Amino acid sequence: MKITKVSPQKNNNSRVNVFVDDIYRFSLDGAEAILKGIKEGKEVSSKDIENLIMDSEYSKARDTAFNILSRKSITSASLTDSLIRKGYDSVVAYEVIGELTELGYIDDESYGIMFLEYCHEKMWGKKKIRYEMKQKGLSDDIIENILQSHNEDDYLADMADLIISKYSACDLGDMKTKAKITRFFASRGFDFSKIDSAINLAKEISGE
Repeated sequence: MKITKVSPQKNNNSRVNVFVDDIYRFSLDGAEAILKGIKEGKEVSSKDIENLIMDSEYSKARDTAFNILSRKSITSASLTDSLIRKGYDSVVAYEVIGELTELGYIDDESYGIMFLEYCHEKMWGKKKIRYEMKQKGLSDDIIENILQSHNEDDYLADMADLIISKYSACDLGDMKTKAKITRFFASRGFDFSKIDSAINLAKEISGE
């Protein structure tokens, strides 16, 4: 078998389409094609083609991963799932993620620290933070390590201010009002003991 044509892709000049015996077989990054000696007239075996197709799949998956990373921060697990959903072989996806992690393009712990700041801005409690981090694909070890720096007592004042602002027209000592406040903060992942402390602080600040 012989490579009969090597031509740039119309929509991506950095990649070339490779034809073997006048039939399209795979595409490669242009620089990679040069390094592998891909040129018209070269003789190739079935095994060569099989390996080159795998290289093609890998380079396309890597390009896709870089494209996703250029638009947003993402965990290794989420990026792996994205590649697999786009049709890439799972083995290829895991190999790409391994390479990008080793090169420092993916750092789950740094992502988790950044995400924790977002959670603080949203005023989420530890339960919801843990759940959302799990949904993002962070490992249990990374989640627990990051949450060591999260102290809900640091947010009691902010919780109390929000209670006063949101329920200024209500009697904070009323059981129905307290139940509403409790549901509000419980849905954001706060423990009942922290919610009670915030309500008591709000009552103290407002003079009730």
